[in-house]
Amino acid sequence: MNAFLVALVALALGFVLLSLSADRLIASSATFAKLNNVSIVFIGMTVVAFGTSAPELLVSATAAINGAGELSIGNGLGSNIINIGLVLSICMLFKPLTVHPRFIRREFPILTIAMMISGLLMVNGQLAIRDGLILIVGLVAYCFYLAQSVKHGHSEPEELDFLNISKPRAAVETLIMLVVLLASSKLMVWGAVELAVIAGISELTIGLTVIAFGTSLPELAAALAGVRRGMHDIAFATVIGSNIFNLLGVIAFPALLGNGLQLPEQILSRDLPAMALLTTVVGMMFLAALARQRYAGATAYSYQVSRAGGGMLLMIFGGYMWSLASSMI
Repeated sequence: MNAFLVALVALALGFVLLSLSADRLIASSATFAKLNNVSIVFIGMTVVAFGTSAPELLVSATAAINGAGELSIGNGLGSNIINIGLVLSICMLFKPLTVHPRFIRREFPILTIAMMISGLLMVNGQLAIRDGLILIVGLVAYCFYLAQSVKHGHSEPEELDFLNISKPRAAVETLIMLVVLLASSKLMVWGAVELAVIAGISELTIGLTVIAFGTSLPELAAALAGVRRGMHDIAFATVIGSNIFNLLGVIAFPALLGNGLQLPEQILSRDLPAMALLTTVVGMMFLAALARQRYAGATAYSYQVSRAGGGMLLMIFGGYMWSLASSMI
């Protein structure tokens, strides 16, 4: 009983810290971007997206070292499914989101390529060391692309709520809030994992659900905080950037450390198709937004996805969670 109460306190405290740190992280990182004449898109694709993916990376590495490769794979794929099916859908249901053209023309195609590569490497039912090396090379290439990409993008809307702080303080606050964000998510994951283990849930299922959701909490908090502040780019940058990082980085660890990891059949028959379906639906939304913009002859920054799209993503995610629940019965 005492352990149960401790877990509940950890969950509650972690949630409060997560919410507060996410809001401040978005405000301080946006202010830092403005003071350095760097677009919020670039900050979102690097600091926020990679930073919020740190829990997935740490969990995957630890699990792989401890011989729990299934948990690593489940964490990586499950986080991607949750990022789109839950994080992005909730943001879209919160309000219709405006999409920067960069995500349609550059970032989403990179995500699609990363998903295809990782899927092809897993289709034979195992992940070998060479597969992990291929993924790591892809991650290095993506990081190089980000470093070489144009940082001085579109100007940010004047109505955004920037902080009245100096450049050094904005940088320090961004790093501190990122650390608090990760620590608070870990606090929540700890309690959830303890309860899941006691309930006797399988390693793969824990990775796909409890740990994947817990390690996706930073993305959810950061994306919602960005949308609340009118920074829609943060939502897309966080989700797309994090998913690319998960596919090329998080999944690489069990391949490099698992020495020929055998993949459960459910990954190929259920989890990979679910991730591919959700990603495809987002791609269709982007194409629809592009078509509407061209038909209307509107300005270049008027691409928009609706609440209906968010509802569709959430329904697909609900169906996936139902299939997971059914497999546990």
